[in-house]
Amino acid sequence: MTMKTVLLGAAAGLMTVGAAQAADLPMTKAEAVEYVKVCTEFGEGFFYIPGTDTCLRIGGEIRADYRFFDTSFDKDAGGISHNNDAYDFSTEGRMKFDARTQTEYGLLRSYFQVNIRQGNNEGAGDHSYNLSVDKAFIQLGGLTAGFAHTFFGIYDNDYGDTIFAPYFTSSSTVNLLAYTATFGGGFSATLSIEDGGEHTNQLIAPPGDGFENAGHFTTAFVGKRVPDIVGVLRVDQSWGEAAVFAAAHQTEFFDVDTVGIHTPGSEWGWAAGAGGAVKLPFLAGAHIALEGVYADGASNYVGGPGDAADYVYSFNGATDHGKGWSLTGEFGVDVSPALNVTAFGSYVSWDNGEAAQDTVFYVNGGEFKEWVAGANATYTIVKGLSVGAEVYYQSIQGKDQLADANGWFGGVRLKRVF
Repeated sequence: MTMKTVLLGAAAGLMTVGAAQAADLPMTKAEAVEYVKVCTEFGEGFFYIPGTDTCLRIGGEIRADYRFFDTSFDKDAGGISHNNDAYDFSTEGRMKFDARTQTEYGLLRSYFQVNIRQGNNEGAGDHSYNLSVDKAFIQLGGLTAGFAHTFFGIYDNDYGDTIFAPYFTSSSTVNLLAYTATFGGGFSATLSIEDGGEHTNQLIAPPGDGFENAGHFTTAFVGKRVPDIVGVLRVDQSWGEAAVFAAAHQTEFFDVDTVGIHTPGSEWGWAAGAGGAVKLPFLAGAHIALEGVYADGASNYVGGPGDAADYVYSFNGATDHGKGWSLTGEFGVDVSPALNVTAFGSYVSWDNGEAAQDTVFYVNGGEFKEWVAGANATYTIVKGLSVGAEVYYQSIQGKDQLADANGWFGGVRLKRVF
């Protein structure tokens, strides 16, 4: 018997044993694979979370911004908000998670968005990243709870189509608890209880004497006692939308009498406004949106800049509410299916009151006015990718400022949405 014959026989024997052992093994059926199914109930991009009846959409965007600044603007105003940089490059990524389920109590929705910005922070000199929660809220039927856009106003949430330019109206995202009742025909009413601390701009107090940072004016708040109360009446129709809204806002502080005794005090402020938008059917995608707000002791609701104070008291015990109003609006139109053009303008007038005139160290203590006007164009290169360019003029006129400030600003944004 040759060696080749032995090797072939051994191989055949091993194959026979292996086949016999395999025949003794129990037969099993392959596990069924549960594929992700598209959910069409809530629009494009939703899919069912496997094993549930919840639809989820995961989306996001990348923004690459290239901005320029008028360096004389801050020098004229005596400020350093851009650190006199002539330009700023930055990038921001946004991730959005939207989960929805139909229940016997109505639509159950949870929404979460986080933003990560990497850049020079508009000239602050710290070339680092900033992580922030943009929104995080739960909705069930008419109930909204969590970190969401304030229900005061409609312009910032529904329009506000500037790329970089500021505008003056309510734009805060706050912790809130709200209920919206719908009446049919597009009419609805909302009552919202919102965190008053997040609606507070500042309070002007005299320096020293128990306040931190002696020699400088401070925001000497005692704490929060009563949340802001916001009410809205709104109508949404095929022609557009309109709303009236009001808010009550309490400021708590340490009062100072003429002998320097500090006692807790509080003042109530309020704000009211109206806004709306009309679609123009004779132009593709055209609309006009406008919103006006008046506030007394609640400067956040007019979108007041940092110098706007809710409440002021001076060395001699004089006190005042800050008061003012703002108006903002835009006109937008689709020049072509790929090109949109928007023109915008905004104005705010604020007076911190006579008490601010006695706070000699506070050079911006009195009346000031600010306005912005400009235009932008956004072109969709391919689906999901657009480029936008904007230019605007900004002016600050303050009775007690070192100088008025005026300047041109603008920039370009590349945006990828997915």
